Amino acid sequence: MHQLIPDLPVLDRLLIESLPSDRVSAVQRQTELLPFYIRGACFHLEEFEACRHRAISALDGLPSVTARTRFVLPPEIADPLSFAFDGLLFCLRRSFDSLIPYLSRCPRTLSLPSSMSDLAKAIDQGSYQSLDARVQRDISEFWRETGQTVKGYRDQASHKAVVLSNGVAFRAKGGAGLRLLLPDDALEKRPSKIGYCPGVPAMNYAVGAVAATVRLINSLVAIMIDLTSTDPGAARGSGIVSIAMPGGEMGIAAEIQGELVPYPVDIQEVLANAVRAGRSA
Repeated sequence: MHQLIPDLPVLDRLLIESLPSDRVSAVQRQTELLPFYIRGACFHLEEFEACRHRAISALDGLPSVTARTRFVLPPEIADPLSFAFDGLLFCLRRSFDSLIPYLSRCPRTLSLPSSMSDLAKAIDQGSYQSLDARVQRDISEFWRETGQTVKGYRDQASHKAVVLSNGVAFRAKGGAGLRLLLPDDALEKRPSKIGYCPGVPAMNYAVGAVAATVRLINSLVAIMIDLTSTDPGAARGSGIVSIAMPGGEMGIAAEIQGELVPYPVDIQEVLANAVRAGRSA
């Protein structure tokens, strides 16, 4: 798996060294959640892309496939896409909350909400001024730009609807693709108002949300090392690397738009860039 949070072992060591021996085991159980859930998010992202590849294979062997041919994905093809995307939302949302045990102890013990959603709201209301200003800035910006939509889609998927639209495979000049959308408004709570006009392209959203989360985590880890270590530069240069951390008929219609499969961006490169950006923020 990717080296998603390279400096996390340094922060873990600094955190454990400051604890009484009878607290070490309990804190280790809490801190193992962060690398676990961000690895889980990346696993589901890769599985989502693999499902997209399998989905466009439905076009193979169809007669007279043209740029105006579309194939509405049947449940046996569409369901795995939703399974993977639901897993992605779950792991991303849990990775946010898994930052709280770190934030509440670096550099001093603070009583923080157990939910990143509640913490972001409280920061915007001026609470928790004892948190480092850089931490407050990063959390507020991330929640406004990414976190609240991940939570919104996760809540919709858990309580309101299957959030992915009916998938359509198609041929285009650039190759094969999928029209697979998320609701326009991730924060809509009324099932009758969840709509897809124009909708949000699902794969593009997924890659961006994972990358933004990886950037946030690495940025906060770097800040917490600065706050906790007497020599943060030497601590980060220790060389420790972490890897722990409905229907299927063919139809003819107007030409449609969607996302190409395979996704025309190197996902591994996106994640590596997110790691670098977070560590240097």
